[in-house]
Amino acid sequence: MAGDQRPDLLPTLIADWRRAFEAPDLPFLVVQLANFGPVAKAPTQSAWAELREAQRQTVNNDPKTGLAVAIDFGDRVDIHPTQKAVVGQRLALAARKVAYGENIISRGPQPVAVARNGADIVITFDSALQTYSSAQAIGFEVCDADKACRFATADVAGTQVTLKAANTPQAQFVRYAWADAPYVNLYSAQDLPAIPFEVAIP
Repeated sequence: MAGDQRPDLLPTLIADWRRAFEAPDLPFLVVQLANFGPVAKAPTQSAWAELREAQRQTVNNDPKTGLAVAIDFGDRVDIHPTQKAVVGQRLALAARKVAYGENIISRGPQPVAVARNGADIVITFDSALQTYSSAQAIGFEVCDADKACRFATADVAGTQVTLKAANTPQAQFVRYAWADAPYVNLYSAQDLPAIPFEVAIP
């Protein structure tokens, strides 16, 4: 399955099921792929990360879908994580938002803007942020046009992450948690993990 086909597969599946059930507004809840395998120690290409991004984009483009992020409790040696209760709790939040229309925060933060600011790159998220184990967020990368990437020092304040000294002419993309099994420590004030992503830098 080629990477450029993946963004179309999940929306096609959802549309097909809605046609089959004759329910054009049928809600769908998506569990994003959990982390699996050895923890990433360097930037790398990852088919799992590409699929997570396709899942994120699908949910962003369809208001009748919800996303449960599972990037923070996977099992290194078991592709099926055992912490089903956490999955259920996050799916329940998504269902309350999407299926029942409750005005709640149902998922973790994701970026809404990226800007170059002097020597830095600033990413603005859609909700307040907090970190665990370190004052800095772990897992941010800056990539060139060929997707050659390097880790970036990421300071967190309010709804923003500042990638220090990351603004170079070669910098074209920002990634977060882009690996089969990234280490993550960035969460919302509601203790929901930030959603892995890749975005272009304007």
